[in-house]
Amino acid sequence: MNEALEKKTMSGPGAARSVPLLMVTKAEAVYLETRSRILTGILVPGLEVNQEALASDLGVSITPLREALRRLEMEGLIRLEAHRTVVIAALTSQELDELYVIRMELDSLAARLAATKASDAQVALIGQLARRKAVTDPVVQLERNRSFHRAVYASCGNNALITYLDQLWDRTDRYRLILVREELVEGPVSAQDHIDIAEAIATRHSERAARCMRDHIAASRTRIAEFMARTEAGTANKRKRRRDERTPIGRAPRRSSYGHRRVGDNDV
Repeated sequence: MNEALEKKTMSGPGAARSVPLLMVTKAEAVYLETRSRILTGILVPGLEVNQEALASDLGVSITPLREALRRLEMEGLIRLEAHRTVVIAALTSQELDELYVIRMELDSLAARLAATKASDAQVALIGQLARRKAVTDPVVQLERNRSFHRAVYASCGNNALITYLDQLWDRTDRYRLILVREELVEGPVSAQDHIDIAEAIATRHSERAARCMRDHIAASRTRIAEFMARTEAGTANKRKRRRDERTPIGRAPRRSSYGHRRVGDNDV
């Protein structure tokens, strides 16, 4: 675990950093490592993991693991069930819609406020982060994307809004990682959006900054939803092919021991 934690990993509020075990508490180290495994897909959505097995794999006792798991549950990344089972939360279109409709309002509000309240130093930082070149590591690129957005909303002058957005962004990291990976293949679509937002803030044009941010968030949500729909359709087709391969033509549907047709059986 120590070696893994020396690598860059995500942490709320989204800053990637090297985290030697001796520099943080065990619970913090476990939180960072487990969160990184969820984000990168090592722990895939829907996976059920025994807490004792996970603690053993991380090289820690169950106590710091439980503390870390409580934080991850609050972020919506896992569910804690009976018998010490951890379930990695699924990615759903409903959650995507719920999170992004809030982001569209709060991120655009923060951009509007930042255009009038950001200091010259903050404006310069926003412009610098908007123009950074993409890197090939999706988790590092995810952090860079979040660093830009946090620089915007951290300049809004409203501490309550900053806190709410930190929490909201913690919950959207897995969805945004889908978009980051797609852009690494197809090209950075969002890069120009970031520059447009930065320029609107630099020129103190609050309404344009809010509009650019809203359009950017809405476009991201649409692209993520389209990717999830394609993935779901592909998975459904694979399952259908497997069922078809297992059911010879002319064979009657299987029945349960109670004589009822099983859910999912098809006439062929």
